[in-house]
Amino acid sequence: MPHSSGPNLLVVGSDSKRLQWLTHHVNSRWPTAQVSAAPSEDPAVLVKWIQERSPDAVILQIDFSHENLVGTRLNCMLRMSQAHPTVHGIVLAENGSEQAAVRAMKSGARDYLALARITRDLLLKAVAEGAERQRAAAQAALAQLTRSDRIPSIQVPGYAILKEISTTNFSSVYLARSERLRRNVVLKMMSRGTSAKELDVAERFQREYEIISSIEHRAIAEIYDFGMLPEHQFLAMEYIPCGDLRDRLRIPLSVDESLYYLRSLAEALRVIHMVGILHRDLKPANIMLREDNSPVLIDFGLARRSLEDAGSTGAGQVLGSPYYISPEQSQGFRVDARTDLYSLGVMFYEMLTGQRPYSGRTAMEIMAQHARAAVPRLPANVALQQALIDRLMAKQLEERYSCAEELLADLGPAVSAVA
Repeated sequence: MPHSSGPNLLVVGSDSKRLQWLTHHVNSRWPTAQVSAAPSEDPAVLVKWIQERSPDAVILQIDFSHENLVGTRLNCMLRMSQAHPTVHGIVLAENGSEQAAVRAMKSGARDYLALARITRDLLLKAVAEGAERQRAAAQAALAQLTRSDRIPSIQVPGYAILKEISTTNFSSVYLARSERLRRNVVLKMMSRGTSAKELDVAERFQREYEIISSIEHRAIAEIYDFGMLPEHQFLAMEYIPCGDLRDRLRIPLSVDESLYYLRSLAEALRVIHMVGILHRDLKPANIMLREDNSPVLIDFGLARRSLEDAGSTGAGQVLGSPYYISPEQSQGFRVDARTDLYSLGVMFYEMLTGQRPYSGRTAMEIMAQHARAAVPRLPANVALQQALIDRLMAKQLEERYSCAEELLADLGPAVSAVA
């Protein structure tokens, strides 16, 4: 059941009469409940508001007959659910359908209430479930803090490790609290071993620190600390809680949204290419999103300074994700700035269509298509962007955009950020 003080509810949408209706029914069940209208529909503002107010549930009003607004509203729900996964998201749908319900749930909504069939009992049940979920989450968090066996045993002076985010054979990534900065950070830990593989991974780790720390730009994750322990080396980086582009692509993007991300990422590439750095592993999972929806490049473990990489990547050495790898990477040939632009083109195709351009049963099959298959054709509804795809994903280096600056010139004036 909801806590004794009554649930705290945040309503997103401009219908004041519906807000009054919601308030009346919620207060009839819980007289001390708080029902507030969101100050803005900007995801960045809402994420911050939720963090400050800790609502038990967020009701998002969506009229599915206005398709131009639906994507923006569902993106808002997605951003909220990523930043605050314990908050109970409720879509209050007008002119909805089964497909609309599926889209709402994929965006992170916990409940979908159709206005045409809503009753007081259905509304209160959804709110009660939200309050109960928040109460259970609070209890689980408290239990987590009191159970030391669930906290990783590794210790780093100056940091309180909160939870493990991911782990591989040689490294682990944690969410940690920096005592000095008084904020949450991402703490990457790398084992210090003596095998050839461990030494290679350690070298990449050191290079990642050197590369990121040499760049100060909003599109590059900020680095705070680097240090050595007897058995590990560690890197403390900016924590970006709103998820990555891979998660964002679960909901179809509009052309304007796709162009916004394309331009923003091209600007980020211009920054790193100007200082002679190639990322070499561009993919949606390596693009984090800030609260204002702007993208941030992360994971420079495969990055190289272009002057250091003047030759080939090494005989038989293929680095990067098979789905986003350039033809020259897939064959172990020399790479330059155009390599990153090819990977950006693959992501742009995926933004526009919701599909990767090439697929296969094995990594080798996929990489072979990057090297030899024709540049993919866009469907009719986004075909106006084919010229960009053709130049970004050209198989021959000389036919591709020569630099990010050239791509930005073709894109013209900046498009507005899409919330």
